[in-house]
Amino acid sequence: MRFATLYLAAGSVLATEAVSYVLPRDGYNTGSVPLPSRLLHHWPNGTWVENISVRPNGNLLLTTSTPNGTVWHVKNPWDNEPEVELAYNFDEWVDRLIGIGESTPDKYVVVGSRFYSPGPFSSQVDRTFCAMELDYSADPKGAPKARLIAWFPEATLLQSVAALPWNLSTVLISDQYVIRGRYEQIDWTPSPGQIWRLDTNTGDHTIIATNYSEMNTTYHHGEDVGIDGIKILDDYLYWVNQDDGGIYKLQIDEDGVPLAPGKAELVSKVDDQLWDDFAFGPGDEKIIWATGYNSIWAVSIDNGTAMVVDGVGTSDNLTFPGPTAAQFGRTQDDCHILYVTGNLYSVPDNLLNLVMGGWVRAIDTTGFHFS
Repeated sequence: MRFATLYLAAGSVLATEAVSYVLPRDGYNTGSVPLPSRLLHHWPNGTWVENISVRPNGNLLLTTSTPNGTVWHVKNPWDNEPEVELAYNFDEWVDRLIGIGESTPDKYVVVGSRFYSPGPFSSQVDRTFCAMELDYSADPKGAPKARLIAWFPEATLLQSVAALPWNLSTVLISDQYVIRGRYEQIDWTPSPGQIWRLDTNTGDHTIIATNYSEMNTTYHHGEDVGIDGIKILDDYLYWVNQDDGGIYKLQIDEDGVPLAPGKAELVSKVDDQLWDDFAFGPGDEKIIWATGYNSIWAVSIDNGTAMVVDGVGTSDNLTFPGPTAAQFGRTQDDCHILYVTGNLYSVPDNLLNLVMGGWVRAIDTTGFHFS
């Protein structure tokens, strides 16, 4: 999650033209940049779409941060016009949602808090962050159930959720911010970047990683976050630092705790990028697909090569204003499709013209390779 004050880059508006159907693996895409994409859905102005998870059946679950804390269900995203419906409104516990991540099959942990107002510039209410569960497992075709897992009164800004692959009922959650939980900001000293571990069965949670400079903000881009999106691959925790443009990894044990000597490793660094979230893939490909500054990037895990593939920096720079998260499809037909969410309808010349407008797009990554 990044506040809109840091999202202003020149000259982008949301393009709405569609590439045919599902962007099928039919020879249409040669892997050349910009990669082809199409718009699946555009929410009304004022909607901030923040994060995404993909269900086992291929449907998409998307969280919103404004105007309220909801999860939306995008059914059959490979259709020309996918059906989009409200899955659940978490207003019993929060005003905004941020991260969402699958724990055990078809169960999802979502995090959020109360906020002082529904606008994009509001700050969170202190000691109101919590983790909740959205559960489709009992009836995959029916309405989901929801419950509160745990309150996180000590958290500053719970962000991204990643389950331990070898123990899916335990998730890690990133946490770090500069904005304090009060109506008027007084102290701009950043909180430390840190990782929580949460047992989704019991609600027990504890901080298992902190005091890493690679997780902290440096004020390089202003008053915003350091660590943001997190993912786990093999026995490494990966994260992006929105403020310093770095992508890092840290080896962890079976409990999610950093292994000694506990030193973070730099995967790649792109100056002046505002990383938000990322995905691995497609399949076993060792590529990180990251949402950047009105752009989408591919980053090699092996050598750190970073390449912009869509949005600003390509010949198609009007298509991805404010991208917030990305995930690959989970069916045979769309496993090469990267689904990307975003929160801006367009990028204005100044803050007075800021227009929030959530969206989700599909990118065909077929044939991509680093040149």
